[in-house]
Amino acid sequence: MIDTKHIVPRLTTIESLAYIPRVASTNLIGRRIVTECVENELSLPQAMIIAGEQFAGRGRNERSWSSPAGKGIYATTLITRPAQELALVPLAMANILATYLRETFAIDARIKWPNDILVANKKIAGILTEARVQDERAFLMIGTGINVEPWSDDARPSSTSIRENTSRTSDVETAIVAFVEHVDAQLARAFDHDDVLARWREMTIHQRGDRIRSILGEKTVDGTWSHLDEDGRAVLNTADGEMAVSAGDVVILE
Repeated sequence: MIDTKHIVPRLTTIESLAYIPRVASTNLIGRRIVTECVENELSLPQAMIIAGEQFAGRGRNERSWSSPAGKGIYATTLITRPAQELALVPLAMANILATYLRETFAIDARIKWPNDILVANKKIAGILTEARVQDERAFLMIGTGINVEPWSDDARPSSTSIRENTSRTSDVETAIVAFVEHVDAQLARAFDHDDVLARWREMTIHQRGDRIRSILGEKTVDGTWSHLDEDGRAVLNTADGEMAVSAGDVVILE
């Protein structure tokens, strides 16, 4: 059990921290809070909701995220940001998760566009960002899932965990506390456009010429990785020329 009362006084950005032993989805709770704040014109609490276990966790495109008890970090961060920063949020949060793994556990974490975190081409963490925009403010719900301990899951044969990639010993509770403190410190400053893009490019797994498949709904396009443009889009070289991808998934082809 996480002792939130001892953690919160050390934080600078996150004002409230809730730990729930078992929940359907932390993002679902976050969505309800954001809706209540928007509809009643209330300020959004700068908060983080952490679950010991999720039984209906979701990733992008409504895919399930397995969240068994005692195996990972399952959290949703609620923050308010200027609306003009919204496009940077997925990349900035990928940077934050990758640096958490690098600095805390000396793991060579890499980013797959836009914000999957990989180690040796296996997924160790994922992010799901939802937002409501009102006037010039973006009310953000940033769901994160990080595998701390390994477990067998036939649905995710290409996953890995912190335990499998570091010699630094850490239990789940210690990893959660370090995660909260890292995210809090990183969110204490504004997302600078040039800095976010530069840090993302330094840590990405993608190299120019890598074979890539872009999937957006039922549309699939094959090409090669070109670069990340100034709007945070993945630019691919395809048979029809350059294509900028702003949504959907990309798959690295062998």
